[in-house]
Amino acid sequence: MFNGWMEGLLAGLQTINEILTAGIAITAFSLFLYALSFNLRDRVARSFAIILLCVVVVFTTEALQSPTMPAWGNELLLHLQWIGIIFLPPAYLHLSDALLVTAGRPSRGRRRLAVRLIYLVSCGFLILLGLGILVGGLVSEADPAPYLQRTIWTEVFTLYYIGIIAWAGYNFIRAYSRMLTRSGRRRMLYLMAGATAPALGSYPYLLFGSGVAARFPLAFWTGAVLINLLVAGLVILMAYAVAFFGVSWPDRVVKSRLFKWLLRGR
Repeated sequence: MFNGWMEGLLAGLQTINEILTAGIAITAFSLFLYALSFNLRDRVARSFAIILLCVVVVFTTEALQSPTMPAWGNELLLHLQWIGIIFLPPAYLHLSDALLVTAGRPSRGRRRLAVRLIYLVSCGFLILLGLGILVGGLVSEADPAPYLQRTIWTEVFTLYYIGIIAWAGYNFIRAYSRMLTRSGRRRMLYLMAGATAPALGSYPYLLFGSGVAARFPLAFWTGAVLINLLVAGLVILMAYAVAFFGVSWPDRVVKSRLFKWLLRGR
């Protein structure tokens, strides 16, 4: 009886997680279209749109994975998911550079060059992904979910991912310290809080924690649901903060446009 109750609970958590994953993909795509439609001329909005596009790739490919799908299909989706993961670090650094410029700390050329170099490094990791070097083959029968095997290059990329995200976070703090108005600081706090969600919620932790997850499936699926709830809320919070950059509309107009856009699901 206990085993049956546990299996039902796990199945329920997996279903909730699938719904949340699809919801995040839809919401991120909607916000991506919003950024393209209203303030794409602003550097902050453009770099944020790249982050949203990465989130769309990560969560769409995750939502499409299914136990009924052939192993090759799930493996292809897991590899495609890595495209979004690979370009998240340069997108975050790009956003942090744009925020510093907006806060009155323009680049003398070095930060802009650094952003371009990091994009090139990510292109190098993309080539490794295509060659089957960045990650290994699919472990299809794994509990609690299929995952790709890691390689030495996966570990190199993980260090790169952490390092660049930390660098971007440092730039966020620098931009916050240069904000002169109370509203500017408040929106920077919203943006910094929201920015943690895609960075932490997009990485495939099963690469390193599959053994622990298999022993504690209830903890794994509960954690996955909570993380996705957090990602869903914080992505919207981040979009709310970015929506004020590069526009001259009153606050109430910005809030109304974003709220109506989300309700329509466009």
